[in-house]
Amino acid sequence: MNTPGESSCHSVLCMCLSGVGDALMFTPFIDALKAARPATAIDVLVMFRSCESLYASNPNVRSVFHIDFVNQNKLKSLGQVLSIRRRGYDSVVVAFPANRWEYNAIQALLGGRRVGHRYLHHDRANLNFLKHDWVREDDALHNVDKNLQLLEFFGVARPDKPPALHFHITDSDHAAAERWLAGRIARPSVMIGFHPGSALFKNHIEKRWPKEKYAALARQLVDELDAHILVFGDPSELELQEFIRMTAGREGRVHAVTGTTLRESAALVQRSTLMVSNDSALMHVSAAVGTPVVGIFAYTNWRGLYPWGVRHRVIRRDLPCSPCFFYSPKPAQCHVDLDYTCTRGIEVDTVYDAVLSLLAEIQSSSTT
Repeated sequence: MNTPGESSCHSVLCMCLSGVGDALMFTPFIDALKAARPATAIDVLVMFRSCESLYASNPNVRSVFHIDFVNQNKLKSLGQVLSIRRRGYDSVVVAFPANRWEYNAIQALLGGRRVGHRYLHHDRANLNFLKHDWVREDDALHNVDKNLQLLEFFGVARPDKPPALHFHITDSDHAAAERWLAGRIARPSVMIGFHPGSALFKNHIEKRWPKEKYAALARQLVDELDAHILVFGDPSELELQEFIRMTAGREGRVHAVTGTTLRESAALVQRSTLMVSNDSALMHVSAAVGTPVVGIFAYTNWRGLYPWGVRHRVIRRDLPCSPCFFYSPKPAQCHVDLDYTCTRGIEVDTVYDAVLSLLAEIQSSSTT
């Protein structure tokens, strides 16, 4: 960690160019900074529309800027960056993780005091030395705590009780969730959500626990707990959802959740008893809305990504090679030629037992 100094914080631009999960894990920083420095104007720059929607509903964020760096003309993106620069921010904070040279170049172009992290791998090659104020990546910390470390550069101590992940669900989202349930399910005693999908970039499709095992788990939960199963996914995961629904073979008890927005899905997750999910954005959404989670991890660092602030169970294989994925532009790959046994080797009974354990904890807490 370099020697910190309290940066000016009349206006702060936060760069969060990753997906929804990382965007959620940055919200405690925003909420803590605003609580300690209420006069600070906090704006956010995002690359994905889903993150724009997430931050636009946060009352601690003044403005959200969306730039489609991936798909649009590079000169157009540069023009938009320079337009934002003219607003004259005192500091530009880049959310963890952001170990890409492009992100550091954008941060430099935006002007102001550059705040963020230095990384354990490929740090100099990705231009992280351009930051003025930084902390060194600590892979023993949760990503929320990594972001909260940046508060010190604004003269703010880490809160004794860190804020929860911030995800706002509107009344209309709740109403849509009720309508979805009313047409399909009389309110059951046990309703369990599944998210069998994951991001596809950087080969993260390999994070997915096998769909056949999700289907087997669904059958077991229906047969032994009389549960209803809600299988969530984005539009690209419809085939995966339908495979699990059909293969489970429990008509009327296993449901594919389709035709909902992210916030409407979150409202359904909030009504669920618990969530079983791969390491994905929806796992973090579940934590943000207060739903207990059984998280299934592959090669990523579970210590930095476990469901924040809720009751949870982490399912992973404790292999000598795991975790092997670190933050850099490089895609995931199985370095020891074990065909991703870190995920594929997790048994259905292991996840089922974790569900039973978490359900018992939930029920015990509700009676005390």
